[in-house]
Amino acid sequence: FLWLGTNGELTDTLSFELAAVDKTKFIYQWYKHDPKTLLSTAIAGATSDTLFFNDSKRVSYGITDEGKVYQFYCVVVGGSQYGISDTARVVYGTGARLANGGWIKVANANLGAKQDLSLDDQIDYKPSAETSTVGDKAYDPTVYGDWYEWGREKDGHQERRVLASGTVNIYLDAAGGVETSKLNDEDGQIKSSETTLYGKFIQRNVGMNDWRQYPEKDGNFASAPANAWTWGNPVKGITDLDPCKSDPELGSNWRVPTQAEWAQIASNNTWIWHDGGANGTSGYQLRPGGTNKPTSLFLPAAGCRTRNGGVQIYVGYLGYYWSSAVTGPNSYSLYYTSGSINVAYTNHRTSGLAVRCVSEYD
Repeated sequence: FLWLGTNGELTDTLSFELAAVDKTKFIYQWYKHDPKTLLSTAIAGATSDTLFFNDSKRVSYGITDEGKVYQFYCVVVGGSQYGISDTARVVYGTGARLANGGWIKVANANLGAKQDLSLDDQIDYKPSAETSTVGDKAYDPTVYGDWYEWGREKDGHQERRVLASGTVNIYLDAAGGVETSKLNDEDGQIKSSETTLYGKFIQRNVGMNDWRQYPEKDGNFASAPANAWTWGNPVKGITDLDPCKSDPELGSNWRVPTQAEWAQIASNNTWIWHDGGANGTSGYQLRPGGTNKPTSLFLPAAGCRTRNGGVQIYVGYLGYYWSSAVTGPNSYSLYYTSGSINVAYTNHRTSGLAVRCVSEYD
């Protein structure tokens, strides 16, 4: 399995190694294979035991679609005998390996972060207090991106910022406060006309898992609403609530990953912890080919925003990434520390977590 990178900066090879046979001359020919049509095409000039890759070779071999898995193999003839190599899978673009040689396209950066930074630039970036609005580098979105409450569209509540007044952009809920479920529109989102809540991170007190819940006047908590307006299972044909679908930098065909996809990403790639400290951004580098292979994805330790107080915690130390899967009144997320990875971590939907978008190859 070979990942070629995104900017042509990587050079790598596929090779076919044979035991020596006295006085036998080997003749090699590399082929490109199409798994859909089952047709194979000989690659002109690829007649040695090694198939060399750089960016110009990538283009000449027809590896031009990011996220598409291409297949190659070699046939060798020696005397009256021949051999066929294993099939190599080659992919171009940012993403992660799946089971059985598959691949999933993953956005270059978190939602709200700079999508045009290279992986090396993200890893080497030093979060800066000057880039935030409050002199706290934990609020620098350059690599960390934003914090979304699960199931909410991009309305401003997700921004990793603090207002000029020194208060976070949240609605501080209290018993007897605004009954938010009565302020939702037909898509289950906060009405844009309701300026008390629209575009604000909705803090919830202990005992309330969903931002749509509200305290009844007698002090009891209303149960969470049915899983109707969600990222993973929209009703009434609604698909635009998924924040990945409305990000102008990504374009179309992006979505929040499923919990099963996070599980595959975790189990089919090597995860290397990068301790940023004073030398960059902490987080995991994912390598589809093994420890010594190039990094195909970087997941910064973006921390989270708490449902109680709306403040940031664990930025630079822990990672929390939403999935589209629900579990009761909560939702599943990817959660990691520098020494462990949990692909089915349960989070309250009121918590603010990072979002990393995915897309299948068309």
